Amino acid sequence: MRITQLSGLPRLTCFVSARPIDGTVLAAIVFMTAARDAQGSDNLKQRLAAMVETMPAFPESVHQVMTMSADINCSPKDLVRVIERDPVMTMKILKLVNSAFFTLSQHVASVQHALVYLGMNTVKNLAVSIATVDTLPRQSIPELHMSAFLTHSLATASVAQYLAKDVLKVRDGSDYFVGGLLHDFGKAVLVQFEPTTYASVIQEARARMLPLNQVEMERLGLTSAEVGAMLAESWQLPEELVDCIRGHINCTDESSDLTLAVAAANTVVKSMQLGDNGDPCIGDFSEAEKNRLKCGLSDVVNNLKNLEAEVSSLLNTVNV
Repeated sequence: MRITQLSGLPRLTCFVSARPIDGTVLAAIVFMTAARDAQGSDNLKQRLAAMVETMPAFPESVHQVMTMSADINCSPKDLVRVIERDPVMTMKILKLVNSAFFTLSQHVASVQHALVYLGMNTVKNLAVSIATVDTLPRQSIPELHMSAFLTHSLATASVAQYLAKDVLKVRDGSDYFVGGLLHDFGKAVLVQFEPTTYASVIQEARARMLPLNQVEMERLGLTSAEVGAMLAESWQLPEELVDCIRGHINCTDESSDLTLAVAAANTVVKSMQLGDNGDPCIGDFSEAEKNRLKCGLSDVVNNLKNLEAEVSSLLNTVNV
C-alpha cells in the first residue's frame, strides 16, 4: 500500500492499494491520524501557554493604575502620583493627550491636568494602551507585518470608540478603544513564537479564501482570539476585556456591547483596508451586531471619512 499526500489539501491522505483495504485497518489509520493531529494541537497549546508567560509583563505602574481606578474611593492625586513615578509613561501619556486624536482646546502639561480634562478612566486606558504598544513584538513575517498590524489595531480601536459614543451612546468610550486595540493581539503572540507555522496558516486561509479563525482552528486546534485572551488573563486585565478578546470572532445576542462593538469595528476596518490582520475575508456585521447597533456596515463606513487621517495621527503618537 502506498500513502500519498493530496496536493493543496493539508492532512488529507490518499491511499493507493492493489487490493481493497480492510475496513478495520482503514478505521485504525484514520483514528491514528486524528490522534496524531490532536496530540500536535495539544502540544502547541501547551507551548503557547508557556510562551504567553514569557511575553513582556505590563509595567507595575500600569497594574497599580488599573487597580486604583477600579476603586471608587481612589483619590485622583494618588493616581497621578503613581503615573508620575514612571517618567516614560508620563511622557507618552502627555504626548497622546496633546495629539490631534483628542483635539483639546489647550495644551495639557501634566498628568493632573489630563485627569481634569479626560477623566480617570480615560487616563487609565491610555496607560494600558501605551503599555500594550510597548509590548508589541517587533518581529514580522511576510504574511503579517507588525506595522500593518498596528495600523489595523489602532483603526479598530478608533472605530470601536466611535461606535460606543455615537451609536451606543456610551458616555466614556475609552474601554472600547482598549478592546479594539487588543482584540487581535493573539496574532502577535503567534507571529513571535510560531512564525513559520502561523505564516502557513495565513497562506492557507488566503489560498482557500476562508476566515482566518476557521483555518486557525483546523490547523492549530485553537484560535488567535483564544491566545489573546490567555495573554490578557496573564496580564490580569478586566474580565469583560478578556471576554471581548475571546468572543469577538463569534458574537451572539448574549455578547456584551463591548464585544459587539469591537467585532463590528474589526469588520469596518477590514472593509476600509486600513492595515492588515492577516484575515482574507471581510464579511459583514452579524445579525447580533446589526440588531444591537441598529445600523449596517455601509452606514458606519460612510460616517468615517476621516478615519485614515485619524489613525495616521495615532500612529505618529504611539510610535514614540
